[in-house]
Amino acid sequence: NCAVGLYNDATGQDEASDCKACGTGKYNDQVAQTAESGCKSCTIGKFNDQTGQSASSDCDDCGVGKYQDTAAQGSCKDCAAGTYSAHQGVDDANHCQACAVGKYSNQVGQDAASDCKDCGIGKYNDQTGQDAEADCKACEVGLYSDQEGLSACKSCAAGLYNNQQGQDAASDCKECAVGLYSNQVGQDAASDCISCPSGTYNDATGQDAIG
Repeated sequence: NCAVGLYNDATGQDEASDCKACGTGKYNDQVAQTAESGCKSCTIGKFNDQTGQSASSDCDDCGVGKYQDTAAQGSCKDCAAGTYSAHQGVDDANHCQACAVGKYSNQVGQDAASDCKDCGIGKYNDQTGQDAEADCKACEVGLYSDQEGLSACKSCAAGLYNNQQGQDAASDCKECAVGLYSNQVGQDAASDCISCPSGTYNDATGQDAIG
């Protein structure tokens, strides 16, 4: 009889060497199997890269950063760029976790949240699961980002404005000129600064109120 891990689907065979090994992704825990169908499949979330395996325990869990959503496989699939998995035995691509907002990952098979990279200063990302640095967007006019990994840019303070994209410091916000003020944040043009009303004056820059 053919041993476990093997089968023989031909008649008239007289040598143990005539037995065939179950393929990768499969195993056989019973003797005297007469067809390849006697080899059992490793379940999803597992793989087996060796032939002639004889027990379900020979099917290994997919490692971190990987998954397998199909039975009887000899290897696992990488979690896609923009995602990661810190768990073994993952059986669905949807179980790979998305990189958080403010971050991205341009490599497959990542196994930790720390593998997700921060968007740089002057940029932001308000969506999860991004897979390229280009997914980090430049801050719009009136805004800036002085920290990495932000999901939203910060507004220029009242009394200030910024008419350029991708600014990376509060000091990039420009002061309203003398005689003008601005009482709103996030202004994006010098024209957003308002003239002091008649009968009043202002001899300082960057003012945020009439009084």
